[in-house]
Amino acid sequence: MHWREKQLIDAMQGKKLTTSELVRRVNMSKVTALKYLECLKEKGLVDNEEIGTAKIWFLKNEEEKTEKRIKVLVADDDRNVITIIRDFLEPENFEVVEALNGKETLGMVFSESPDMLILDIMMPGMDGYRVCQELKKHNNTKDIPIIILSAKASVEDKLKAIGLGIDDYIVKPFDPRELKARIKMRLKPGNN
Repeated sequence: MHWREKQLIDAMQGKKLTTSELVRRVNMSKVTALKYLECLKEKGLVDNEEIGTAKIWFLKNEEEKTEKRIKVLVADDDRNVITIIRDFLEPENFEVVEALNGKETLGMVFSESPDMLILDIMMPGMDGYRVCQELKKHNNTKDIPIIILSAKASVEDKLKAIGLGIDDYIVKPFDPRELKARIKMRLKPGNN
């Protein structure tokens, strides 16, 4: 799938959008967007309906896809890391939601109920360790698989995270293929 098509699919997750709304969300020209939307329509991934002069675009079989997709919350104050992960995880299999600091992460966990949390340690306001401590206090969040993704590479940092009950620890810089493999491994039945 072309990266422009992926961008359009990501923008439409759970939403019906006009061509103009889509163009604003993905920052591409209307001509380019329409070219890729028509390709996606031919592949059976999106459809549209015309209301007056506007075309409303939406994902086909959104209900089926939403049920099967894994919701991953990426908590990192570096937007580049979030973008790398979002671009690497296929939108047909993963829904990526994001948080930029510790307090926002806690709010997103309770409002979004993610299947997996990818968590940086060094974030403003509340670090990743504190986020783990808070999540482990609550019955409805204590079993969410957590992968730490951090530049902190010392054994002490890893041991501290393990002591807090995290499931995995990956040191930055990271290979997105390894992260994806570890996400899938953690979500297998019996590994949580």
